[in-house]
Amino acid sequence: MKHKKTAVILATGGIGLVRAAYSSGKPAFGVGPGNVPVFVERTANIEKAVADILTSTCFDNGTICASEQSVVADAPVAAQIREQFKAQGGHFLNQTEADKVGEILLTEQRTLNPNIVGKSAEYIANLAGVSVPSGTRCLLADCGGVGRDFPWSIEKLSPTLAFFVADGIEAGAQKCLEILQFGGMGHTAGMHTASREAAIKYGEKMPASRVVINSPTTHGAIGFSTALPPSMTLGCGSWGGNVTSDNVSPIHLMDIKRVAFETQSVSSQQSAVGSRQKTVAGQQSAEKQNGRTSQIEERMPTTDNRQNVKRAEIAAIVDKFLRNKIAETPTETTNADSQTEIQNPKSKIQNPTGSPVKTIIHELKTDGATNGAKSNSVDFVSEDDVKKAIENGEKIYITAKTIITPSARDLGEEKEVFAKV
Repeated sequence: MKHKKTAVILATGGIGLVRAAYSSGKPAFGVGPGNVPVFVERTANIEKAVADILTSTCFDNGTICASEQSVVADAPVAAQIREQFKAQGGHFLNQTEADKVGEILLTEQRTLNPNIVGKSAEYIANLAGVSVPSGTRCLLADCGGVGRDFPWSIEKLSPTLAFFVADGIEAGAQKCLEILQFGGMGHTAGMHTASREAAIKYGEKMPASRVVINSPTTHGAIGFSTALPPSMTLGCGSWGGNVTSDNVSPIHLMDIKRVAFETQSVSSQQSAVGSRQKTVAGQQSAEKQNGRTSQIEERMPTTDNRQNVKRAEIAAIVDKFLRNKIAETPTETTNADSQTEIQNPKSKIQNPTGSPVKTIIHELKTDGATNGAKSNSVDFVSEDDVKKAIENGEKIYITAKTIITPSARDLGEEKEVFAKV
């Protein structure tokens, strides 16, 4: 990635790949993960909606990042939606079966198990020790919530769907929002409805770059069944810590040269400035001849005076700052191993104004957990990094330049994982 002939990087893959691309020092288009919710609203064509969802999530066994991961059913039609899933090849697991499958959806680190990605519904069921009818296209399970304790609510990249029930568009949109916030911010959301007003209202509430209406989200998001630009690289915008929210296309990889002709003339102000300067000079001469002190001179000191004032002010500010820094420096150290003094030769200041301070000693305080060692800051933090830090009881050291995805920031700040250095 850092090769001198590399002009731009297009990173479509896992968190590690995207992080490496952004840290390469090259221009990069990285895209975030999906965790697509779909809301089936009460006015929808239920039979078509279920057919679209199954077509989408079963395509390539759910490996497309825009495939549905959770179904949110509007309460008045929830029973009808269940029956349609059963009629079209979906299989609802009971609670015991759902728990068994849930155990193999995640690894011990509570991340997606790569061994089930792209596998068929029957394969996943057999792996979990669950019997399902032959020809089962998709596994569904009622999900009691969203988050780490609910493995069905994650992005599963397989023909497995979490099933939620919500009463009305407000509750449905809120549940879809929770799913996106847990993983998938900025990616894709779906909805099935016969109401244009409901679709607009839902779309306004979704932090998603693509809101697919009445179409399989897999095929709609990549531009096959919609008018979106055809692409398999789906940007998540600032929601997902990406540079773009577009469907990334060859246009994004091109340098476009623009030759611009004048469309509006620009008049010079030089003559007006010259006239004003002459007027000011005339006023000064007249006031001196009349024995009056020129107010213009008071308001506009000479260049030398302005420079002298700035030097004096800057020197005073620097002296005050340095005195305060010295006053803050501890005079005694109770634990020699808990502090590291770094003397920077470049921090010696030759002060032309006669400041008594010649050298600055910066002290980096560390706690016992780091054994006196300076903690290394990171350039990029994802939600997965935060989860690992929480699990291991560690801190993530960040600077003002560290890139943090929105979901990672929310979780990290809530759990007080971040430490600024």
